[in-house]
Amino acid sequence: MNIFSAIFNIFQSKENIFYNLEASKIMINEDNFNKKKLTLGNTFKVNENIKIHSFKEKIIKDNLIIVVTNNKGKTIGYITKNELFKK
Repeated sequence: MNIFSAIFNIFQSKENIFYNLEASKIMINEDNFNKKKLTLGNTFKVNENIKIHSFKEKIIKDNLIIVVTNNKGKTIGYITKNELFKK
């Protein structure tokens, strides 16, 4: 295996992690998030069980903050670009 194959495999495995990871796994708990950054125009709501691959492009492209809610609609956490790049 050459270096390019190894790098490609690492990149692909990171993508596979995002494909199956749920929002609740990487979110910042609501109590630990600075809510002063929130405005109506920079948020997007998702359920805690939604897979990250379905909204990660919105975070990157539109610089949005994801509001993670439980099944009853209560906010339980937040996801920003920082959380995406930590994984």
